[in-house]
Amino acid sequence: MKGIIFNILEDMVVEKLGMAAWNSLLEKNAPQGRVYVSAKNYDDSELFSLAQAVGDTLQLPLADVVKAFGHYLFQGLVERHQSVVQRFASFDALVLGIHDVIHVEVNKLYVDPSLPTISCEKTSDNTIKMFYHSPRQLCLCAEGLLYGAADYYKIPITIQHTQCMHLGAEQCELIIEQRHD
Repeated sequence: MKGIIFNILEDMVVEKLGMAAWNSLLEKNAPQGRVYVSAKNYDDSELFSLAQAVGDTLQLPLADVVKAFGHYLFQGLVERHQSVVQRFASFDALVLGIHDVIHVEVNKLYVDPSLPTISCEKTSDNTIKMFYHSPRQLCLCAEGLLYGAADYYKIPITIQHTQCMHLGAEQCELIIEQRHD
């Protein structure tokens, strides 16, 4: 897992709970003296351990923490890579461009980013079907990222997670619908 993900998790924890809480989480759940460098790789287990500790601290299920982090992660990535997001005029364009544009850019910026496999198809004017596969099974983080993107473009969405790797499916299927409130 790239250090940038840990950097944004740190930002979220510090914003919500304070620097002392982040330092405590690190002390208990990361190697001694750990400092995360954005372009460096770290073991996935460190992120999962920190996320679980956040859940324990807030008395929230890990799934809720992962989804909330995904939502927060979108804005953190936008702040750090504004030029990538500015290429997309709409939410639909961004989602449909994950594989062919965003992941291509990520591969240019970071060595061995271990990205999930994502494919999308527009099934109606207001619906996109997304297929997600990753050994990390961070589909709930992907959901959070989608909600973060929808907030960025100021559009309401709903997501139906119709297939899930956590329930034995080979890949997750997410149906993303733009609501017309």
